[in-house]
Formats: sequence, C-alpha cells, structure tokens
Amino acid sequence: MAKVVPFEAFHYNTARFGQDVKRLVSPPYDVIDGCLERKLKEDRLNVSHIILGNESDSYAVAARRLKTWIEDGVLIKDPGKSFYLYEQTFSMADGTARVRSGIVGLVKLEEFSKGVVLPHENTIPKHKADRMELMCAVGGDTEQVFLLYDEPSNRIEAILTDARKKEEELRFFDSDGVQHRIVRIDDPQLVDRISELFGPVHLLIADGHHRYETSLEYRDRRRAEERADGEQPYDYIMASLVSLRDRGLVIYPTHRLIQGVDPKLLERLPRDLEGEFELKSLPNAELLAEAVEKSTRGSFGVWIPCSGTFLLASPRDGQPAVNPIEDLPVWIVQEKVLKKILGYTSEMLDTKVDIEYVKGTGPAKELMDTGEYQACFFVKPPTVEQVMTIAQSGQKMPHKSTYFFPKIWSGTLLHLFDQGPRAD
Repeated sequence: MAKVVPFEAFHYNTARFGQDVKRLVSPPYDVIDGCLERKLKEDRLNVSHIILGNESDSYAVAARRLKTWIEDGVLIKDPGKSFYLYEQTFSMADGTARVRSGIVGLVKLEEFSKGVVLPHENTIPKHKADRMELMCAVGGDTEQVFLLYDEPSNRIEAILTDARKKEEELRFFDSDGVQHRIVRIDDPQLVDRISELFGPVHLLIADGHHRYETSLEYRDRRRAEERADGEQPYDYIMASLVSLRDRGLVIYPTHRLIQGVDPKLLERLPRDLEGEFELKSLPNAELLAEAVEKSTRGSFGVWIPCSGTFLLASPRDGQPAVNPIEDLPVWIVQEKVLKKILGYTSEMLDTKVDIEYVKGTGPAKELMDTGEYQACFFVKPPTVEQVMTIAQSGQKMPHKSTYFFPKIWSGTLLHLFDQGPRAD
C-alpha cells in the first residue's frame, strides 16, 4: 500500500559543529511564537532562518541562504541512500520516562482518496500558501511530517532496537528536556527490508497536514510544468514514521480559551447545558482539570472565573454515539457549545477569532490567571485508536484536536530535490 524509500539526507556538518546541534535546530514552524523566533534567530545558522524566513525577506532570500550554507559546508549530504532512526526520550508529568522511536525516510505522495495515507484534521488555505512559497523557493523538504503506521508483527521495531545501539549522527536536548538522537541506517539489506515491511501498511498523518497537502499540490504543479517520465524526487515527502503501538506515543490535551463573548451568553451557559449534559460542580480549576483527565466518554470542563463556575459536563445519554467523532470532547465543545450556544462560526474557530488553543493544562491555567480570557473549556485528548477510527471513516476532527508530544524538530534532516555537495 505505502511506498517508503531511503534517501540522501542533508544535515548540519557535525565535523564542524559537533554532534550536539541544539543551537542550530528548532521546533516545527507552526509552534514558534515571536519571542521564541527572535531567540532562535540570534544564531545566524539556526534553521529557523530557513523555515520562517526573516522579516521583510521573501523565501527566495531563505533559499539563497540555504544554498550558501551548502556551498560553505554548513550543511552536508550523507553518501548513499539511508533510513534514519529518530529517537526521543522524555518524561511524563508524573515523572515516568518514555522513549518514542521512528524511522525517517521518504514516503511516496498519495491522494487521500486512495486510502494509503489518511488525514485526521482539516487544513487552512493561508497556511498552505505560506508553505508553498517556501517549498517553491527551496525545492525540497526542510521539515519532516509525522506519520503513524500499524505493523502488528513488530518487525520494524526489532530493526529499530538494533539501530539504537549504533553511534548517533546528531543528538541534543531541547528546551522541554527531551533528548533527540538521529542514527543512520545504511546497511543495504536492512534498508531493503525496511522498505519491504512498509509495503502493506496504511499511514496516518499525526502532524503535518498542511505540509503534506502542500507537497501534493507542488508535485502536481511540477508534473504539469515538466511532463517528466518516471518518478521524480518531488513525488515523495520526508517523514518520521512511528508505530501506533509505540509506548512513547503520547497525545496531550489542547484546551479552548475564549474572549469577546457576550457576558449574558456565558451567564446562561450552565442552564443551556443542562438539557444535554449532567453537570457536576467542583471547587477549583485544578480539581476540574483532574476530573476531566479521569473522565469517560464525552466529558469536558467549564471554567468561568467571573462567576466562580467550575463544572464537569458529561453527556446524559451514556451510550456511545453511532458516529465515533461525536464522542470526542473537542467535537462536543466545538459543535454543541462554541457554535450552538456561544455563536462561533467555523471560520472564527479556524482563524482563531476570540479563541486560543492552549496545549497542556498548566499553560491553560497560567493564561486564565492573566484575566485576559472569559472562560476555559478543558478537554480530554482523543486516543490514538479514536484518531485512527475517525480517519478510516473518512472524517476530519476539529481544528487543533491533537497535540502529539514531543514534536519532530526541524533542521535535524533535510530532503532537497536538487543535488548538493556530498560529505567527504
């Protein structure tokens, strides 16, 4: 079903910079705020200068900068096509250590209608336009998309276990304390075996919907312009592929904070919810967040500071919904609260008008304490199984439904369509 192949990756020259490349890499473009961007760009060789461009610069400037880096040996290309182990070691909130391991390779782009690669979230056109401008200028993938696969025999996992013992190409600790390791897998027999094992699997986009759809459009543009025979480098996208069964696969909640809403609507909100939901009052935000985390199907939390409201809302009908998406707290909050009661539109939610999507309970409480927001809706994240079930049904989850942790960092590996200088 899927075609996954090795490639000649570009990466920072560790002979010059050492294996610890923390100062040169960055989180993915869509989680970098203005403050972090300024900090990252204090280093003139940080990859953020490429993936975000610079103020008043076009991406053409970023492309020229990237070309200079290759010519000057800042970035080098590995000799021969390889796969890469991408290992991330991190701690959960309770201190439990987790390790998530994936294979980095090139995945052949497929239309979603074929069912080989499945999406689970909708995309926003302006974000894709930005990524298209970068891809057209650079001619390649400067970041990896994050894909999930299900391979019940665990034969790919066995290969990863052996690869962990090898010396890493790159390593660093990020600002969240996550350890990142990149190990090259270049044994010809192993490389062929990995491609073979991926053949029968379906893939699910965990993170990178905008980049995947942009790559599809870029491929179609190049095909129309060149009318080239056979497969081309732009028929593929660089991806980290992680097993659905990996114990390090974690989804964190993304809570909804709102502002600019008519105070009368918020005052009536508890009464409006009573028809469909059983409401349980709690004494504070901490206990409400804990109750949401421990809750079962479809429950969510409502925190309205001005009235001292801390409510756990649970569907009165205890039976699972016929449509599995309707059991998701993020869907229930979006459709039955934000849209139906508080007057939000899909466009407002997609473009973040009077709403903020906050990853993690601690940051949500900190923002609420500023007094800037009128209410917070605590939601429980979907399980990996729910994400896969909904994707296989052909449906899309609401915007910002999943936050897979840790993120796949940018600048670790690059896939450039035009050939560059090889490593010595």
